[in-house]
Amino acid sequence: MTNDHDSALDDRVARLEDERDIARIQNIYGYYLDNRMWREVADLFAEDGEMEIGRRGVYRGRERIHHFMRDVLGGGRWGLLTNEIINHIQLQMVITVADDRRSANMRSRAIVQGNSPPGGPTMMQAEGLYENRYVRAGGAWLIQRLFWVPTFYFNAPGFDQAVFESGPASDAMPPDGPPRAKDEALGRIFPPFHYAHPVTGATPPVPTSKA
Repeated sequence: MTNDHDSALDDRVARLEDERDIARIQNIYGYYLDNRMWREVADLFAEDGEMEIGRRGVYRGRERIHHFMRDVLGGGRWGLLTNEIINHIQLQMVITVADDRRSANMRSRAIVQGNSPPGGPTMMQAEGLYENRYVRAGGAWLIQRLFWVPTFYFNAPGFDQAVFESGPASDAMPPDGPPRAKDEALGRIFPPFHYAHPVTGATPPVPTSKA
């Protein structure tokens, strides 16, 4: 009886760890997507992975996914321009791990904000659903199939009035140290990634576009 109990408990803990690891991969995907880091996004996929964004069709294979994201979604540009904003906010993740713990599915919601390319008076707003599949390969979870379908898109006016920095340091209560310097290429402070790429192990670069 004790052995059966221990086995069931070990299985529950392992499944919770799987859910945590899958959520981490998906959240990291969102941060890379925010910053037009197409290579880093593609490397989260299985070698034979698939991507389908709305009605753009299915792209199969890690390199096809990379080229689609870079050349179609990204217009051939990696990284952000000055004052370019893309926010990919992911919510309501429901993760279901298969009985054999070798695959899993996830449904979630994404709210997207962007002014890409920057300079216009409007910000694009969108919302949609993910229904993704993941596979365990070499001890790590990878995206096997990513499918995002938008619920709506619209443009919100007034973005030319946006402010990209908070207020200055207080004169009445001076800070104990200076603020972090902003990245001039991005036009704002960019906190560097504290984690390595979960698949390649590479240190992610600051996503400043060389265009």
